[in-house]
Amino acid sequence: MKKIISYLCLLLFTLNCEGFKNIELPESVIEKNNIENINGTYENFASSGNGFYVRMLTDVFDRNTNMFNWKDKYDPKHTKVKLQMIEKNKLNVIFLKNEKIVFNKNLRVELKEDGYLYLKKKRFMLDGIPLLLGGWNIQKSRLGVDENNNLRIQSNYFYCNGFAVLMSDWKTLHYNLTFEKQ
Repeated sequence: MKKIISYLCLLLFTLNCEGFKNIELPESVIEKNNIENINGTYENFASSGNGFYVRMLTDVFDRNTNMFNWKDKYDPKHTKVKLQMIEKNKLNVIFLKNEKIVFNKNLRVELKEDGYLYLKKKRFMLDGIPLLLGGWNIQKSRLGVDENNNLRIQSNYFYCNGFAVLMSDWKTLHYNLTFEKQ
């Protein structure tokens, strides 16, 4: 039993969500000299693009990881997201509900040559009881700004589920979303 758990842990740590190399998306206009273009307040709902796991901007920055609570963490209709670069590698994310702060966190980001800010940490989530009735999910995201100063999010969402130690196939979903700046 200990060997099985050890092998499963090793497998879990070696898994990686698919990267962004082969995925086409319009260019982002963020560069080192204009990184503050990402600063602003954005709508929570995407103006273009949609997804099943990633539908709102709050889903990118703060996933509901409580496996027994399926309600939305934030009221999607009245929530705005404010982004502010506070250092060259830190992004301050604030969720506002009726102008009151309900979430405030500094996230580590990295600006790469393709003009996108990459969230440094992958979001790892457990669903149910892994290997018995559930699985795990990994989400990687990158942020960009288009020529209209709207926020572009690209998310790769990798998941694997199983039942009674039988694993299902593994899937990677790609989401391209645009959020309007206010």
